[in-house]
Amino acid sequence: MRRRTVLASLTAGIGSLAGCNTTLGVERESPTTTPTESPTPTADDPDEGEEWEIGAASIVDLTTADRTYALAPLSYHSDDGAHIRARFSSTATPEGPATVEATLTNENPFENTFRLEWTPPFGRLYSDIPRPMGERNGDSTYRVKLIFAPTANHDLVENPPAIQRADDGYWRLATDTTPELPERVRLAPDETIHGEYALVGYAEGTGRGRPPGVYEFSRAGERPLRVTVWPTDSPGPATDSQFTGVSVPELPGDSNTAWFHDTDTSTPTFVRPSVERTDLPARIEFTFINRSRQSTGCGHWNFYKLLDAEWFHLGPLVHTADCRNVSPGDTKTWTLRAAAAEMAPCQAQSYPFLGGGRYAAIAGYGHATAQSGALVELDAPSVTVVPTDDVTAQRDGGTVTATSERWRTAPDSEGRSRVSLVLETAGDADRRLVAEQVMRRRYRGYRNTLAFGTADVERVVLRTDDRTADWTVGYDDGTTRFQYEEQAYRITRRTP
Repeated sequence: MRRRTVLASLTAGIGSLAGCNTTLGVERESPTTTPTESPTPTADDPDEGEEWEIGAASIVDLTTADRTYALAPLSYHSDDGAHIRARFSSTATPEGPATVEATLTNENPFENTFRLEWTPPFGRLYSDIPRPMGERNGDSTYRVKLIFAPTANHDLVENPPAIQRADDGYWRLATDTTPELPERVRLAPDETIHGEYALVGYAEGTGRGRPPGVYEFSRAGERPLRVTVWPTDSPGPATDSQFTGVSVPELPGDSNTAWFHDTDTSTPTFVRPSVERTDLPARIEFTFINRSRQSTGCGHWNFYKLLDAEWFHLGPLVHTADCRNVSPGDTKTWTLRAAAAEMAPCQAQSYPFLGGGRYAAIAGYGHATAQSGALVELDAPSVTVVPTDDVTAQRDGGTVTATSERWRTAPDSEGRSRVSLVLETAGDADRRLVAEQVMRRRYRGYRNTLAFGTADVERVVLRTDDRTADWTVGYDDGTTRFQYEEQAYRITRRTP
Protein backbone atom coordinates (compact mmCIF):
# COMPACT_ATOMS: atom_id res chain seq x y z
CA MET A 1 0.00 0.00 0.00
CA ARG A 2 1.58 3.28 -1.10
CA ARG A 3 0.93 6.79 0.11
CA ARG A 4 -1.11 9.15 -2.06
CA THR A 5 0.49 12.40 -3.09
CA VAL A 6 -0.04 15.11 -0.48
CA LEU A 7 -1.93 18.07 -1.86
CA ALA A 8 0.14 21.23 -2.02
CA SER A 9 -2.93 22.91 -0.59
CA LEU A 10 -6.38 21.67 0.27
CA THR A 11 -7.72 24.69 -1.49
CA ALA A 12 -5.54 25.03 -4.58
CA GLY A 13 -7.49 26.93 -7.17
CA ILE A 14 -10.22 28.16 -4.83
CA GLY A 15 -8.55 31.29 -3.47
CA SER A 16 -11.33 33.40 -4.95
CA LEU A 17 -13.81 31.59 -2.70
CA ALA A 18 -12.25 32.77 0.57
CA GLY A 19 -14.74 33.77 3.24
CA CYS A 20 -17.63 32.28 5.20
CA ASN A 21 -19.72 29.34 4.01
CA THR A 22 -17.12 28.18 1.49
CA THR A 23 -17.64 24.46 0.88
CA LEU A 24 -14.69 22.28 -0.05
CA GLY A 25 -15.40 18.96 -1.74
CA VAL A 26 -11.95 17.56 -2.52
CA GLU A 27 -11.71 14.77 -5.08
CA ARG A 28 -9.39 11.87 -4.40
CA GLU A 29 -6.01 11.87 -6.14
CA SER A 30 -4.46 8.91 -7.91
CA PRO A 31 -1.84 6.80 -6.12
CA THR A 32 1.82 7.52 -6.80
CA THR A 33 4.84 5.27 -6.64
CA THR A 34 6.82 7.28 -4.09
CA PRO A 35 5.80 8.89 -0.78
CA THR A 36 5.77 12.65 -0.46
CA GLU A 37 8.10 14.20 2.11
CA SER A 38 6.72 15.85 5.23
CA PRO A 39 6.15 19.60 5.07
CA THR A 40 9.19 21.78 5.54
CA PRO A 41 9.22 23.20 9.09
CA THR A 42 8.71 26.95 9.40
CA ALA A 43 10.82 29.27 11.51
CA ASP A 44 8.29 28.90 14.32
CA ASP A 45 8.33 25.09 14.26
CA PRO A 46 10.80 22.67 15.87
CA ASP A 47 13.31 20.91 13.67
CA GLU A 48 11.75 18.19 11.54
CA GLY A 49 13.30 15.35 13.53
CA GLU A 50 12.50 16.93 16.87
CA GLU A 51 8.86 17.55 16.00
CA TRP A 52 8.16 13.82 15.77
CA GLU A 53 9.62 13.04 19.18
CA ILE A 54 7.40 11.60 21.92
CA GLY A 55 6.41 14.21 24.47
CA ALA A 56 6.73 17.23 22.18
CA ALA A 57 3.78 19.03 20.62
CA SER A 58 2.90 20.34 17.18
CA ILE A 59 1.50 23.87 17.40
CA VAL A 60 -0.37 26.15 15.01
CA ASP A 61 -1.89 29.61 15.47
CA LEU A 62 -5.11 29.97 13.50
CA THR A 63 -5.30 32.96 11.18
CA THR A 64 -9.10 32.78 11.25
CA ALA A 65 -9.56 33.21 15.01
CA ASP A 66 -7.69 34.05 18.21
CA ARG A 67 -6.88 30.41 18.90
CA THR A 68 -3.76 28.26 19.24
CA TYR A 69 -3.93 24.48 18.74
CA ALA A 70 -1.32 22.15 20.31
CA LEU A 71 -1.38 18.49 19.18
CA ALA A 72 0.31 15.88 21.40
CA PRO A 73 1.77 13.36 21.75
CA LEU A 74 3.32 13.23 18.30
CA SER A 75 4.11 9.54 18.53
CA TYR A 76 2.63 6.57 20.38
CA HIS A 77 2.33 2.77 20.14
CA SER A 78 -0.90 0.79 20.18
CA ASP A 79 -1.39 -2.47 22.06
CA ASP A 80 -1.28 -4.44 18.81
CA GLY A 81 2.14 -3.18 17.72
CA ALA A 82 1.29 -0.18 15.56
CA HIS A 83 3.45 2.95 15.68
CA ILE A 84 1.34 6.06 15.11
CA ARG A 85 2.74 9.51 14.34
CA ALA A 86 0.81 12.74 13.84
CA ARG A 87 1.53 16.45 13.45
CA PHE A 88 0.06 19.59 11.96
CA SER A 89 0.86 20.17 8.30
CA SER A 90 -0.92 23.54 7.98
CA THR A 91 -2.89 26.04 10.02
CA ALA A 92 -6.39 27.33 9.39
CA THR A 93 -6.70 30.22 6.96
CA PRO A 94 -9.68 31.81 5.18
CA GLU A 95 -8.89 29.45 2.30
CA GLY A 96 -8.60 26.17 4.19
CA PRO A 97 -8.75 24.40 7.56
CA ALA A 98 -5.92 23.31 9.83
CA THR A 99 -4.63 19.95 8.59
CA VAL A 100 -2.90 17.05 10.32
CA GLU A 101 -0.75 14.41 8.65
CA ALA A 102 -0.42 10.98 10.26
CA THR A 103 1.17 7.59 9.67
CA LEU A 104 0.53 4.12 11.08
CA THR A 105 3.33 1.55 10.75
CA ASN A 106 3.29 -2.17 11.50
CA GLU A 107 6.34 -2.65 13.73
CA ASN A 108 5.62 -6.33 14.31
CA PRO A 109 7.93 -8.83 12.56
CA PHE A 110 4.81 -10.45 11.07
CA GLU A 111 1.74 -9.48 9.08
CA ASN A 112 -0.94 -8.19 11.42
CA THR A 113 -4.51 -6.93 11.49
CA PHE A 114 -4.89 -3.66 13.41
CA ARG A 115 -7.99 -2.43 15.22
CA LEU A 116 -8.44 1.18 14.17
CA GLU A 117 -11.60 2.13 16.05
CA TRP A 118 -9.54 3.19 19.11
CA THR A 119 -6.37 4.27 17.30
CA PRO A 120 -6.64 8.03 16.68
CA PRO A 121 -6.50 9.62 14.21
CA PHE A 122 -7.05 6.46 12.09
CA GLY A 123 -9.99 5.70 14.35
CA ARG A 124 -11.74 7.65 17.09
CA LEU A 125 -12.21 10.63 14.78
CA TYR A 126 -14.29 12.60 17.30
CA SER A 127 -12.91 14.17 20.44
CA ASP A 128 -14.48 13.92 23.86
CA ILE A 129 -16.39 16.95 25.09
CA PRO A 130 -13.64 19.46 25.92
CA ARG A 131 -12.69 20.18 29.50
CA PRO A 132 -10.78 23.19 30.84
CA MET A 133 -7.02 22.63 31.23
CA GLY A 134 -6.26 21.01 34.56
CA GLU A 135 -9.89 20.15 35.31
CA ARG A 136 -11.86 16.92 35.00
CA ASN A 137 -15.11 18.32 33.62
CA GLY A 138 -16.45 21.36 31.83
CA ASP A 139 -19.80 22.80 30.80
CA SER A 140 -19.48 22.34 27.01
CA THR A 141 -21.65 20.06 24.86
CA TYR A 142 -20.97 17.55 22.08
CA ARG A 143 -21.62 20.28 19.49
CA VAL A 144 -18.20 21.82 20.15
CA LYS A 145 -16.20 18.60 19.72
CA LEU A 146 -13.28 18.57 17.30
CA ILE A 147 -13.23 16.11 14.40
CA PHE A 148 -10.41 14.58 12.37
CA ALA A 149 -12.12 14.74 8.97
CA PRO A 150 -10.18 12.61 6.43
CA THR A 151 -9.21 14.40 3.23
CA ALA A 152 -8.60 12.96 -0.24
CA ASN A 153 -4.95 12.45 0.76
CA HIS A 154 -5.76 9.33 2.78
CA ASP A 155 -4.96 5.70 2.02
CA LEU A 156 -8.22 4.44 3.54
CA VAL A 157 -10.74 6.99 2.24
CA GLU A 158 -12.69 6.96 -1.02
CA ASN A 159 -15.20 9.74 -0.36
CA PRO A 160 -13.93 12.41 2.04
CA PRO A 161 -16.57 14.55 3.75
CA ALA A 162 -17.25 18.08 2.53
CA ILE A 163 -16.17 20.88 4.85
CA GLN A 164 -16.93 24.58 4.89
CA ARG A 165 -16.00 27.75 6.70
CA ALA A 166 -19.08 28.64 8.71
CA ASP A 167 -20.49 32.04 9.59
CA ASP A 168 -18.54 32.11 12.88
CA GLY A 169 -15.24 31.87 10.99
CA TYR A 170 -14.39 28.28 11.97
CA TRP A 171 -14.06 25.39 9.52
CA ARG A 172 -16.70 22.70 10.05
CA LEU A 173 -18.31 19.69 8.41
CA ALA A 174 -20.65 20.93 5.68
CA THR A 175 -23.44 18.56 6.78
CA ASP A 176 -24.37 16.40 9.74
CA THR A 177 -23.01 13.36 7.88
CA THR A 178 -20.10 11.97 9.89
CA PRO A 179 -16.91 10.66 8.26
CA GLU A 180 -16.05 6.98 8.62
CA LEU A 181 -12.93 4.85 8.32
CA PRO A 182 -12.63 1.04 8.26
CA GLU A 183 -12.46 -0.62 11.68
CA ARG A 184 -9.61 -2.96 10.67
CA VAL A 185 -6.59 -2.87 8.38
CA ARG A 186 -4.04 -5.61 7.67
CA LEU A 187 -0.41 -4.64 7.07
CA ALA A 188 2.79 -6.48 6.25
CA PRO A 189 5.85 -5.99 8.51
CA ASP A 190 7.13 -2.38 8.29
CA GLU A 191 4.23 -1.41 6.00
CA THR A 192 2.86 2.09 6.57
CA ILE A 193 -0.43 3.77 5.80
CA HIS A 194 -0.71 7.54 5.53
CA GLY A 195 -3.58 9.86 6.24
CA GLU A 196 -4.33 13.54 6.07
CA TYR A 197 -7.11 15.16 8.11
CA ALA A 198 -8.83 18.50 8.33
CA LEU A 199 -9.27 19.41 12.00
CA VAL A 200 -12.78 20.85 12.04
CA GLY A 201 -15.96 21.13 14.11
CA TYR A 202 -19.54 19.94 13.85
CA ALA A 203 -21.85 21.78 11.45
CA GLU A 204 -24.36 22.23 14.26
CA GLY A 205 -21.68 23.85 16.42
CA THR A 206 -21.80 27.03 14.33
CA GLY A 207 -22.02 30.08 16.55
CA ARG A 208 -20.42 28.34 19.54
CA GLY A 209 -16.87 29.22 18.53
CA ARG A 210 -14.01 27.06 19.72
CA PRO A 211 -13.99 26.90 23.54
CA PRO A 212 -10.50 26.79 25.08
CA GLY A 213 -9.69 23.48 26.71
CA VAL A 214 -8.44 19.95 26.14
CA TYR A 215 -9.99 17.84 23.38
CA GLU A 216 -9.05 14.18 23.90
CA PHE A 217 -9.33 11.40 21.33
CA SER A 218 -9.24 8.11 23.26
CA ARG A 219 -11.14 5.77 25.51
CA ALA A 220 -11.08 6.20 29.27
CA GLY A 221 -7.96 5.02 31.08
CA GLU A 222 -5.60 5.35 28.12
CA ARG A 223 -3.12 8.08 27.34
CA PRO A 224 -5.05 10.05 24.73
CA LEU A 225 -4.11 11.87 21.60
CA ARG A 226 -5.21 15.40 22.42
CA VAL A 227 -5.56 18.86 20.96
CA THR A 228 -5.32 21.68 23.49
CA VAL A 229 -6.86 25.02 22.57
CA TRP A 230 -6.18 28.42 24.11
CA PRO A 231 -6.45 32.09 23.10
CA THR A 232 -3.34 33.03 21.13
CA ASP A 233 -3.21 36.63 22.37
CA SER A 234 -4.14 35.90 26.00
CA PRO A 235 -2.79 32.52 27.18
CA GLY A 236 -2.71 33.58 30.84
CA PRO A 237 -5.34 33.01 33.55
CA ALA A 238 -8.75 34.52 32.92
CA THR A 239 -9.42 35.43 36.57
CA ASP A 240 -7.54 37.65 39.01
CA SER A 241 -5.89 36.35 42.16
CA GLN A 242 -7.06 37.58 45.56
CA PHE A 243 -3.37 38.07 46.37
CA THR A 244 -2.77 40.53 43.52
CA GLY A 245 -0.32 43.16 44.71
CA VAL A 246 0.96 41.05 47.63
CA SER A 247 4.74 40.95 48.07
CA VAL A 248 6.34 37.80 49.47
CA PRO A 249 9.99 37.02 50.36
CA GLU A 250 12.14 34.89 48.10
CA LEU A 251 12.01 31.15 48.59
CA PRO A 252 15.09 29.20 49.73
CA GLY A 253 17.52 28.38 46.93
CA ASP A 254 18.78 30.23 43.89
CA SER A 255 15.72 29.96 41.62
CA ASN A 256 13.34 32.81 40.91
CA THR A 257 9.64 32.06 41.24
CA ALA A 258 6.79 33.12 38.95
CA TRP A 259 3.79 33.63 41.24
CA PHE A 260 0.19 33.12 40.18
CA HIS A 261 -0.84 36.40 41.81
CA ASP A 262 1.67 38.27 39.61
CA THR A 263 0.40 36.83 36.31
CA ASP A 264 -1.72 38.55 33.68
CA THR A 265 -3.46 37.37 30.52
CA SER A 266 -0.14 37.33 28.62
CA THR A 267 1.54 34.84 31.01
CA PRO A 268 1.97 31.49 29.17
CA THR A 269 2.79 29.26 32.19
CA PHE A 270 1.48 29.40 35.75
CA VAL A 271 0.34 27.37 38.77
CA ARG A 272 -3.40 27.72 39.33
CA PRO A 273 -4.84 26.79 42.76
CA SER A 274 -8.35 25.36 42.99
CA VAL A 275 -8.96 27.74 45.92
CA GLU A 276 -6.92 30.58 47.41
CA ARG A 277 -8.52 30.62 50.85
CA THR A 278 -10.23 27.80 52.74
CA ASP A 279 -11.08 26.33 56.11
CA LEU A 280 -9.66 22.97 57.20
CA PRO A 281 -9.93 20.11 56.44
CA ALA A 282 -9.63 20.75 52.72
CA ARG A 283 -8.52 19.20 49.45
CA ILE A 284 -6.67 21.67 47.24
CA GLU A 285 -5.40 21.09 43.71
CA PHE A 286 -2.48 23.09 42.36
CA THR A 287 -2.18 22.77 38.58
CA PHE A 288 0.76 23.87 36.47
CA ILE A 289 -0.48 24.93 33.03
CA ASN A 290 1.84 25.20 30.03
CA ARG A 291 0.55 27.39 27.20
CA SER A 292 4.02 28.26 25.97
CA ARG A 293 5.81 26.99 22.85
CA GLN A 294 8.32 24.77 24.65
CA SER A 295 8.30 21.82 27.01
CA THR A 296 9.31 22.77 30.53
CA GLY A 297 10.92 20.80 33.37
CA CYS A 298 12.39 19.22 35.45
CA GLY A 299 9.48 19.54 37.75
CA HIS A 300 8.99 18.51 41.35
CA TRP A 301 6.56 20.00 43.85
CA ASN A 302 7.28 21.59 47.24
CA PHE A 303 5.04 22.97 49.97
CA TYR A 304 6.01 25.83 52.31
CA LYS A 305 4.60 27.85 55.20
CA LEU A 306 5.25 31.58 55.49
CA LEU A 307 5.87 32.87 59.02
CA ASP A 308 7.55 36.11 60.09
CA ALA A 309 8.69 36.81 56.51
CA GLU A 310 10.47 33.43 56.30
CA TRP A 311 9.54 30.31 54.33
CA PHE A 312 9.57 26.90 56.05
CA HIS A 313 9.64 23.75 53.92
CA LEU A 314 7.02 21.17 54.90
CA GLY A 315 7.45 18.61 52.14
CA PRO A 316 7.65 16.46 50.22
CA LEU A 317 10.82 15.48 52.07
CA VAL A 318 11.99 13.10 49.30
CA HIS A 319 11.97 13.61 45.53
CA THR A 320 12.73 11.11 42.80
CA ALA A 321 15.77 11.75 40.61
CA ASP A 322 13.91 11.69 37.30
CA CYS A 323 13.31 14.72 35.08
CA ARG A 324 9.61 15.36 34.43
CA ASN A 325 8.60 17.57 31.51
CA VAL A 326 5.31 19.25 30.65
CA SER A 327 4.78 19.67 26.91
CA PRO A 328 2.93 22.64 25.39
CA GLY A 329 -0.79 22.33 26.05
CA ASP A 330 -0.27 19.91 28.94
CA THR A 331 -0.72 20.23 32.71
CA LYS A 332 0.55 18.69 35.94
CA THR A 333 -1.56 18.67 39.10
CA TRP A 334 -0.39 18.27 42.69
CA THR A 335 -3.17 17.48 45.17
CA LEU A 336 -2.90 18.56 48.79
CA ARG A 337 -5.01 17.13 51.62
CA ALA A 338 -4.76 19.51 54.55
CA ALA A 339 -6.13 19.21 58.08
CA ALA A 340 -5.65 20.81 61.48
CA ALA A 341 -5.42 17.39 63.19
CA GLU A 342 -4.39 13.81 62.39
CA MET A 343 -5.75 12.31 59.18
CA ALA A 344 -5.98 8.92 57.50
CA PRO A 345 -3.38 8.08 54.81
CA CYS A 346 -4.31 8.80 51.20
CA GLN A 347 -2.74 8.70 47.75
CA ALA A 348 -2.75 12.49 47.70
CA GLN A 349 -0.09 14.40 49.62
CA SER A 350 -1.41 14.46 53.21
CA TYR A 351 -0.47 17.32 55.52
CA PRO A 352 -2.06 17.00 58.97
CA PHE A 353 -1.49 19.44 61.82
CA LEU A 354 -1.50 22.64 59.76
CA GLY A 355 -2.17 25.89 61.54
CA GLY A 356 -3.71 29.01 60.14
CA GLY A 357 -1.64 31.22 57.89
CA ARG A 358 -0.22 31.61 54.42
CA TYR A 359 1.25 28.69 52.47
CA ALA A 360 2.70 28.15 49.00
CA ALA A 361 2.79 25.26 46.54
CA ILE A 362 5.81 25.44 44.23
CA ALA A 363 6.25 23.52 40.97
CA GLY A 364 9.64 23.00 39.36
CA TYR A 365 8.31 24.17 36.00
CA GLY A 366 8.34 27.58 34.40
CA HIS A 367 8.68 29.62 31.22
CA ALA A 368 10.86 32.60 32.12
CA THR A 369 11.74 31.19 35.56
CA ALA A 370 12.83 27.79 36.86
CA GLN A 371 9.78 27.40 39.07
CA SER A 372 6.20 28.63 39.47
CA GLY A 373 4.03 28.90 42.55
CA ALA A 374 0.71 29.88 44.08
CA LEU A 375 -0.33 31.09 47.53
CA VAL A 376 -3.15 29.73 49.67
CA GLU A 377 -4.51 31.06 52.97
CA LEU A 378 -5.66 28.44 55.50
CA ASP A 379 -8.09 29.37 58.26
CA ALA A 380 -7.30 27.19 61.29
CA PRO A 381 -6.18 27.47 64.93
CA SER A 382 -2.50 27.40 65.86
CA VAL A 383 -0.80 24.02 66.08
CA THR A 384 0.18 22.60 69.47
CA VAL A 385 3.06 20.11 69.57
CA VAL A 386 1.93 16.88 71.24
CA PRO A 387 3.65 13.45 71.36
CA THR A 388 2.63 10.56 69.13
CA ASP A 389 0.04 8.19 70.61
CA ASP A 390 2.55 5.38 71.19
CA VAL A 391 4.79 7.39 73.54
CA THR A 392 4.73 7.03 77.33
CA ALA A 393 6.68 9.32 79.66
CA GLN A 394 8.05 9.40 83.21
CA ARG A 395 9.57 12.34 85.07
CA ASP A 396 12.42 12.25 87.56
CA GLY A 397 13.24 15.73 88.83
CA GLY A 398 14.20 17.92 85.87
CA THR A 399 14.43 14.98 83.43
CA VAL A 400 11.59 13.47 81.41
CA THR A 401 12.17 10.04 79.87
CA ALA A 402 9.85 9.25 76.97
CA THR A 403 9.65 5.78 75.43
CA SER A 404 8.26 5.11 71.95
CA GLU A 405 6.96 1.92 70.37
CA ARG A 406 10.00 1.94 68.11
CA TRP A 407 12.20 1.40 71.17
CA ARG A 408 10.00 -1.40 72.44
CA THR A 409 10.06 -3.31 69.13
CA ALA A 410 13.80 -2.90 68.39
CA PRO A 411 15.92 -4.70 67.46
CA ASP A 412 13.93 -6.38 64.71
CA SER A 413 14.28 -8.18 61.37
CA GLU A 414 14.73 -4.87 59.55
CA GLY A 415 17.98 -4.26 61.40
CA ARG A 416 16.74 -1.42 63.60
CA SER A 417 18.55 -0.81 66.88
CA ARG A 418 17.78 1.11 70.06
CA VAL A 419 18.97 4.72 70.32
CA SER A 420 18.26 7.62 72.68
CA LEU A 421 17.83 11.26 71.71
CA VAL A 422 18.54 13.87 74.40
CA LEU A 423 16.95 17.34 74.14
CA GLU A 424 18.54 20.23 76.07
CA THR A 425 18.50 24.01 75.75
CA ALA A 426 21.40 25.65 73.92
CA GLY A 427 22.94 29.08 73.46
CA ASP A 428 22.65 29.21 69.67
CA ALA A 429 20.98 27.45 66.75
CA ASP A 430 21.71 26.58 63.12
CA ARG A 431 18.13 26.81 61.87
CA ARG A 432 14.57 27.44 62.93
CA LEU A 433 11.65 25.00 63.03
CA VAL A 434 7.92 25.71 63.18
CA ALA A 435 5.17 23.56 64.68
CA GLU A 436 3.92 22.39 61.26
CA GLN A 437 7.37 20.91 60.56
CA VAL A 438 7.76 19.35 63.99
CA MET A 439 4.45 17.52 63.65
CA ARG A 440 5.43 15.86 60.35
CA ARG A 441 5.92 12.09 60.60
CA ARG A 442 9.59 12.21 59.62
CA TYR A 443 10.22 14.81 62.35
CA ARG A 444 8.87 12.70 65.21
CA GLY A 445 12.25 12.81 66.95
CA TYR A 446 11.68 16.55 67.41
CA ARG A 447 7.99 16.08 68.15
CA ASN A 448 8.43 13.48 70.90
CA THR A 449 11.06 15.57 72.69
CA LEU A 450 9.70 19.11 72.29
CA ALA A 451 6.26 17.94 73.46
CA PHE A 452 7.75 17.47 76.96
CA GLY A 453 10.09 20.48 76.90
CA THR A 454 8.27 22.74 79.34
CA ALA A 455 9.98 25.60 81.16
CA ASP A 456 10.69 23.54 84.30
CA VAL A 457 12.22 20.59 82.41
CA GLU A 458 16.00 20.55 82.00
CA ARG A 459 16.36 17.50 79.80
CA VAL A 460 14.14 15.19 77.71
CA VAL A 461 15.41 11.70 76.88
CA LEU A 462 13.54 9.99 74.05
CA ARG A 463 14.09 6.24 73.80
CA THR A 464 13.55 5.38 70.13
CA ASP A 465 15.30 3.60 67.22
CA ASP A 466 18.26 4.46 65.00
CA ARG A 467 16.03 5.33 62.03
CA THR A 468 14.26 8.06 63.98
CA ALA A 469 17.64 9.30 65.21
CA ASP A 470 18.98 9.44 61.64
CA TRP A 471 16.00 11.53 60.54
CA THR A 472 16.57 13.89 63.48
CA VAL A 473 20.33 14.47 63.82
CA GLY A 474 21.46 13.10 60.46
CA TYR A 475 23.22 9.92 59.43
CA ASP A 476 26.74 11.11 60.25
CA ASP A 477 26.26 13.76 62.93
CA GLY A 478 25.63 13.13 66.60
CA THR A 479 24.10 16.52 67.40
CA THR A 480 21.75 19.03 65.78
CA ARG A 481 21.00 22.59 66.91
CA PHE A 482 17.78 24.43 66.11
CA GLN A 483 15.42 27.11 67.35
CA TYR A 484 11.79 26.44 68.19
CA GLU A 485 9.63 29.41 69.11
CA GLU A 486 11.98 31.68 71.11
CA GLN A 487 14.31 28.99 72.51
CA ALA A 488 17.46 27.40 71.05
CA TYR A 489 17.91 23.65 71.57
CA ARG A 490 20.29 20.84 70.81
CA ILE A 491 19.46 17.17 70.34
CA THR A 492 22.21 14.60 70.87
CA ARG A 493 22.23 10.94 69.83
CA ARG A 494 23.23 8.41 72.48
CA THR A 495 23.43 4.65 72.42
CA PRO A 496 21.78 2.75 75.30
